[in-house]
Amino acid sequence: MNYDEVYQKTKELIVEYLRVDEKEVEPHTNLVDELCADSIAIVELGFRFSETFSIPMIEGDPELYVMKNLVDSIYAKIQNK
Repeated sequence: MNYDEVYQKTKELIVEYLRVDEKEVEPHTNLVDELCADSIAIVELGFRFSETFSIPMIEGDPELYVMKNLVDSIYAKIQNK
């Protein structure tokens, strides 16, 4: 899976779970501050990312609330499998 595919799938999961318009999810978007994801949503998304990409659960680092940082982390975990 290349970076763009990871980005697109991550975006799809966020749009589906948070029920936001895909135009709202950009590389700089903060899931908590801009999309109002609460702690339960963050944990649930973490499970979905783990299951979808077959990677270990992503920890709740606030830097990973930014879309680009999140995708970078997921992509790195996929590459290190």
